[in-house]
Amino acid sequence: MRGRDRRTVQRVWSGEVDLGDTLTLPDLPSSSWVESFDTARLLVRVHGEPVGFTNVAIRDRELQTEDVLAAIEHDLGSESTEASPAGDLLNFHDQTPLTIVVCTRNRASALASCLSHLRNLDGEIAEILVVDNAPSDESTAQLVAAVADEDDRVRYLLEPKPGLSRARNCGLRHARGELIAFADDDVRVDRHWAKGLIRGFTRTPGVACVTGMVASASLELAAEQYFDARVWWSSSCQPRVYDSAHGPSLGLHPYAAGQFGTGANFAFRLPILRALGGFDESLGAGSRAAGGEDLDIFVRVIRGGYDLAYEPAALVWHEHRADEAELERQLYSYGKGLSAYLTKYLVSRETRAEILRRVPQGLGHLGALRGRSRDAQARSGLDRRLMLAELRGLLTGPWSYLRSRAEQDPASVRRVAP
Repeated sequence: MRGRDRRTVQRVWSGEVDLGDTLTLPDLPSSSWVESFDTARLLVRVHGEPVGFTNVAIRDRELQTEDVLAAIEHDLGSESTEASPAGDLLNFHDQTPLTIVVCTRNRASALASCLSHLRNLDGEIAEILVVDNAPSDESTAQLVAAVADEDDRVRYLLEPKPGLSRARNCGLRHARGELIAFADDDVRVDRHWAKGLIRGFTRTPGVACVTGMVASASLELAAEQYFDARVWWSSSCQPRVYDSAHGPSLGLHPYAAGQFGTGANFAFRLPILRALGGFDESLGAGSRAAGGEDLDIFVRVIRGGYDLAYEPAALVWHEHRADEAELERQLYSYGKGLSAYLTKYLVSRETRAEILRRVPQGLGHLGALRGRSRDAQARSGLDRRLMLAELRGLLTGPWSYLRSRAEQDPASVRRVAP
């Protein structure tokens, strides 16, 4: 299928409102894909703090104040209009230096937008490292050179070998801040993103990793709506802290790692990430395993005795796959990365027994994931090929991981072992 898939159940616009001192409604932009919108899905914030989502019917091609307030009261309760649940995001001040790493390959247009938002963040940004991963042209180097002339915090790094984990490890080697954050090149970071991440590290003294919300930048099309319904980190507004004894699925903890967050938006204490060996280059996009490197590092953080915090105020907006064929390939990679990462822990003597004891609960968890896929299918109107693509990926992941690991240097494999 070429181009964008225009099938959709509801024509949904994705945006936000802040119930601060004055409620200002966003203007609905024009769209080249739909003539008009039926519904707005709004992230509701109070003084920058995310409190929840609400759906509002659109009348006369614009949002009406009375409709928005009524929807918020119905979906979130009237107390959400009175005060922020935390109330301290805008007043939170911490001068801990933050290094931001953006890994990219031949996507200069998307990168330009990403860097524009990163440069305008609130908070103390020590440096912005752009890792150009096995590029086929000079477009990224030229863009970063131009931006660096205006902002000396921006630096260019070249990682000639392909693979997202390799690129992230390149950024890790060169980072100079106390904290290191990773953002995808196709996200738009919220102005308070850095504040949210840094605040996440103050939740407990043991926090070594912070993940954030990855909200859907667009829900106009069926493929975008499917992906939004399939993942939980696009809509959860409840801060959480996980440790070795407390997790989202106690029977599977810490191996139900997809519930901790996603590699599109996470940060670490730099010395701890280095001590853990960085990212496993047998996993991740660009490797045979195609993914799973973020799940693996989450587990190694928890098994290392550290805490992991989910901080919804560390918000980015992500452009999901808009084409069904592209989404099918993405979900295949997700399934492949999931079973590849689990295979790593199954073949390790240190963790094999832990994985085998969790097989019954794991089968139940797969059933829950299947339920989310069916819900996504119903919301988007797309067929079951997407769910089957994820299943095919799950079946091919183990062999892909073993081949990928065999290609690595033995010392690198030992460095990131469980």
